[in-house]
Amino acid sequence: MTARSRALLASFAALGAVDTTCHLGTWPSRLAASADPDRLRAYAARHGLRALWVGHLASLFGFDTRSGNEALIDACGADPLFVPFAVLDAGSPTWAAELDGAVAAGFRGIRVAPAHHGTPVGALVPVLQAAQEHGLPVQLLVRLDDARVRHPRSPVTDPELHHIADLIRAAPVAPLVLSGLNRGEERELRRHFGDDLPAHVHLDLWHVNGPTFVADALAEEPGRWVFGSGFPIQTPEATMLQLAAAALPPEDLRRITSGTATSLLP
Repeated sequence: MTARSRALLASFAALGAVDTTCHLGTWPSRLAASADPDRLRAYAARHGLRALWVGHLASLFGFDTRSGNEALIDACGADPLFVPFAVLDAGSPTWAAELDGAVAAGFRGIRVAPAHHGTPVGALVPVLQAAQEHGLPVQLLVRLDDARVRHPRSPVTDPELHHIADLIRAAPVAPLVLSGLNRGEERELRRHFGDDLPAHVHLDLWHVNGPTFVADALAEEPGRWVFGSGFPIQTPEATMLQLAAAALPPEDLRRITSGTATSLLP
């Protein structure tokens, strides 16, 4: 790593960011893409992160979502660094009971991953409605990895953007964070709304790839974006360097790295 990169990462660490896209557990096709609570704590300490939104990968790849959610709250629920998100499968007949249990257990948000659970995006509407009734934000994991490097035997197919647009129209006006879209897809999604994407819809940044100046354009709508790294599946320093190198006003940088994410939580 160059001296310039180290200096940029140090400036990022000084921001006290909130990472909205972290995962506990192991990515099935890459053993190194794994994190237990201690590795997540070390990651946060290394980069000056004040909070990590975290869900369990076992709830995406196991036979049920409940087991991963229970393991997550047992491992991380007592540590204020972690903001636990319960993963729900809209195709499971038990999702409503699991949501009630998640609220009682102290989860602070809901994650849905239709591509990994094999459920239509439209089936998420009742889940988003119920989450709103409980005052919980929803994070839609559009993708967790780049399809170009996805394991060839993976059954995952990324959702179509027009289905996501239909979901936004049908669901209640409540905090919704889309994870894993790139900048071109964000622009295409906007076109479904006449370039006026509803204000309650936010996007994370781990898949907004490009040179370090790519984040300059976030100044057009800084309240739209939240910092999310995809750790440990993705390399978080790429997004951190983009933000640290951006010519963004300090107040915009604070909104992107922590302010908006914090405001979405109950």
